[in-house]
Amino acid sequence: MHDSLTTTKRKFHKLLDTINASSNALPIPEGNVSATAIPLTARQRLDAASERAKKRPRTTGASTTSLTSTFSSDIGRRSHTPAASLSRRLLIPRNMGSRKNDSKSDDDRELPNFSPWSHEQFLARLKTFSKVSYWQPRPAAIGELKWAKQGWQCVDVNTVACKGGCERRVVVKLERAATGGANGTADGRGDAEDDDAEDEADAEKLELALVQRYADEITNGHAPHCMWRRAGCKDDIYRLSLVRPVIWQPALRARYISLLQIADSIKNVAIRSLPRDDSALLPPEKLADELPANVLSSPDADQTLKCTALGIALHGWRGESELDIDLLHCDACFQRIGLWMYQPGYVPGRGVLSAEDNDGAEPEQATINLLEMHRMHCPWQNAGSQAASGTFEGMNASRILNRVVSTYAREQRRRSEQNGKDDECDVESTDLIGGAVNDSDVVKKPSAAEIDQMDKERESKLRRLKRLFTVHRSSKVVAK
Repeated sequence: MHDSLTTTKRKFHKLLDTINASSNALPIPEGNVSATAIPLTARQRLDAASERAKKRPRTTGASTTSLTSTFSSDIGRRSHTPAASLSRRLLIPRNMGSRKNDSKSDDDRELPNFSPWSHEQFLARLKTFSKVSYWQPRPAAIGELKWAKQGWQCVDVNTVACKGGCERRVVVKLERAATGGANGTADGRGDAEDDDAEDEADAEKLELALVQRYADEITNGHAPHCMWRRAGCKDDIYRLSLVRPVIWQPALRARYISLLQIADSIKNVAIRSLPRDDSALLPPEKLADELPANVLSSPDADQTLKCTALGIALHGWRGESELDIDLLHCDACFQRIGLWMYQPGYVPGRGVLSAEDNDGAEPEQATINLLEMHRMHCPWQNAGSQAASGTFEGMNASRILNRVVSTYAREQRRRSEQNGKDDECDVESTDLIGGAVNDSDVVKKPSAAEIDQMDKERESKLRRLKRLFTVHRSSKVVAK
């Protein structure tokens, strides 16, 4: 019996058992009209159908579908069930919907709320704290990084919530309470300096107490049954992957191209980048020349503009335009920098002034510090948030990426130089016709006969060597 038929029998066994055996009987032969109908069990009916299927001539394209239709038509005629609907029920499993869902890729599946390992979900929660109108800077102990690691999102002004989890909310307010009146002295005159110092000390104690209270609420604010109360994200959840070329090359190229699209806003800005105190770091001018085209593709771009865009991209910034305003944006800390404030001739409150409007005074141009403009907890600036290990331990993401790209550029240059030397050697070793210049330097391959002769000599040497280490012992027979 074929495997397909066996599988079909196993699938239909339960269904056939449910049919009333008394309503079905053996077909009465034509010669024996007076014979009574003999009821059959489900297994007997299945065996009879199997015998009929065996006797039926089979074609090359036969499958279990024909057998299924035979079963369904026979069963439908006897139990007054439509054969089409019965075969449809038999052929389509009940968990077909779940199988379709299981066929989806892992990337399309939505992760649960409690996914402390997910870097993407962590960044999505951290992004909710980037609105200045909702969240103001807090001490590091109760900063947005701590709340996001424990599953909280900013949903309102100074309000965090566990959305998708226990739905608890916590209002975070750090307000200094005003102290009472001034303390009088014995002669009735208040000492203003002592009062100010005492008020400042009381305010600091109050703020420390509030910070400690909200630090406890980061964990205890969740409901007792919430998973975020038991565990949060690891300390290295904020780490950026910058070592593997398949990750840093597309990301660097995307940031570089986005900056070239706002070339008019970055070509005249003054920037301050990472200190080049490390000999392993190459300047952007050399990197722009030595990096291959598959890493930096910038046709029709000025060399100075390319160096500026590459220097900004190496520090984690990308360019974007919002309402015709060019900005620098960081995808790790979600900081944004308006480039109009760093253009030559910009005056706060008056914009960029021309030479006639500035009253002869040349305004000082502001400088973009590519490191300090990131938020304090951003891994592009903060080495603790990057939590690198190995040779990059204690480095922030900016320094790590600059070192990785510099090493890659040196390796590409070394390979190109080596390929150039190999080409020169090939040219020198061949004449104009393409033949070898010195035939004595050419290594000839041995023929088959020579190879057989060398094998025989090698086997002979091995046999002689084996005899040297073979000990022959003479056996003596003692006569009794």
